[in-house]
Amino acid sequence: MNRILYAADCLDIFTDEAELPDESVDLIYLDPPFNSNSSYNLPFKGRDRSLRPVEAFKDTWEWTTADDEWLQELEADPRRRSLAAVVRFAQEVEHFGRRGSVKPSLAAYLLNMAIRLHAMRRVLKPTGSIYLHCDPTASHYLKLLMDAIFGRRNFRNEIRWGYSAENLSRRKWARGGDVILFYAKHSASSRFNAQSRTTDEARLAELYPHTDSRGRYKLTSCQNNAVRPNMLYEWKGHTRQWRFQKSTMERYEAEGRLVYSQAGIPRRKTYADESLAGGAMGDTWVDIAPIGYKAKERLGYPTQKPLALLERIIRASSEPGDLVVDPFCGCGTTVHAAEALGRRWVGIDISPFSTGLIRERMVDYFPQLSKADVAVRRTPDTIQAARALAEQDKFEFEKWVCGFIGAEGMFHAPGSRGADGGVDGLLKFYRFQPKKIAKPEYAVVQVKGGRVSADAVRALRETVDRLGVTAGVMVCFEQYMPTVENQRCRDVFQDVFGSYPIIQGYSIEALLANEPLDLPMYGHRRRGAQLDL
Repeated sequence: MNRILYAADCLDIFTDEAELPDESVDLIYLDPPFNSNSSYNLPFKGRDRSLRPVEAFKDTWEWTTADDEWLQELEADPRRRSLAAVVRFAQEVEHFGRRGSVKPSLAAYLLNMAIRLHAMRRVLKPTGSIYLHCDPTASHYLKLLMDAIFGRRNFRNEIRWGYSAENLSRRKWARGGDVILFYAKHSASSRFNAQSRTTDEARLAELYPHTDSRGRYKLTSCQNNAVRPNMLYEWKGHTRQWRFQKSTMERYEAEGRLVYSQAGIPRRKTYADESLAGGAMGDTWVDIAPIGYKAKERLGYPTQKPLALLERIIRASSEPGDLVVDPFCGCGTTVHAAEALGRRWVGIDISPFSTGLIRERMVDYFPQLSKADVAVRRTPDTIQAARALAEQDKFEFEKWVCGFIGAEGMFHAPGSRGADGGVDGLLKFYRFQPKKIAKPEYAVVQVKGGRVSADAVRALRETVDRLGVTAGVMVCFEQYMPTVENQRCRDVFQDVFGSYPIIQGYSIEALLANEPLDLPMYGHRRRGAQLDL
């Protein structure tokens, strides 16, 4: 079992012995929703701000009749009755001191986590471990669940992944980190490889490439993707969403910790001596920074975690050849780290877009892998299944197609017509010119699960021009490809390898056969690609 991606609810996989047999997994890392009461979008690129990004997942929870049934089932099972007690306790806490009805979002969240965490225990080997990534808003409740499932004696560490805490507050200490709960299945037999903090000067120079009178430092972005009204202000002629409050920016300016680009955008100096250096690695990790605004590994996926974080966990709690599973694998950082470290891996995500994105990421990063080497299950694998999905859920069909072909992002208003111009995804590619470094260009993707009209094909060219991209791809079933071919414009763009149609069709049949698009080198992570021409 290796290199498998499931587009499914992880509960379905963990309760299916045919997919994951008993005691078959060495390490589980999960970064589930945090009960943040927020919505997170899929990767999104585009100049036209009237386009709306697609929601990746909604981290809000409400109690339903199905939750009543789950809770009753837990209470009726002596092995899981303690999980129901934690959920009941959360309900009491939510109602304490409040008048009227309360939507039990915390209890609903904990119930959904409880049934999944309990199912994960079955597949862990006696030597196995599990790392649950969460934040302080619910970590104490999740620890109670983990104690009830894995046993208090098998608790190993509450790891604090610390990062910069500059967002000052007048009401509380600034938050500067997440919590990672580390449990063994059986403490006496669990595998663990002690890690040490690096003192290698070459490594420090790599992590902190700049120096001044204080010491080594790196430059980190002052900008923030999150929309927070109190962080939107003007600084030195630039109005942005900033990571820090204005008073903090002023302090950094006074301390000489801001470095400006030619465009006048500030970046902050982060010094090596602000993190621990040397000695045994403890359970407070401040030497791994979160994904920065301009980080090379940044995919734009919400809640993406650094590769270095997963590499540390995998090295500590597994050996080469062991099986690593991520039940909420998002954009695939865990499986990427597992592949790089010689582990077998399984990734699960409820979004078919995510599983397609991960497969593209793996094929792009690891030249020895082809699409055939990475199995994607619980998605259509026949033309009949593709048609059934298109008829059942148009939007899920679009997400499946965009993920399958490696679209960098999605933007769409599900089920509506309007400003999105029928655009469903955005595909990055590189066009090579003599003596030039290839820079990323984009093709918009429009997915049709049914009939394709002549007007829709002609309108795709107008959308390409309006968005300022290079090309457009109409994806449809083979029976409608003649309409695309007859109605598309005949204009082309070129590079040193040939000419490519600005508007082109691509059939679902070709997609299932893994046939390439008629574009220059494309893929999710071919960043900075160049040829010596």
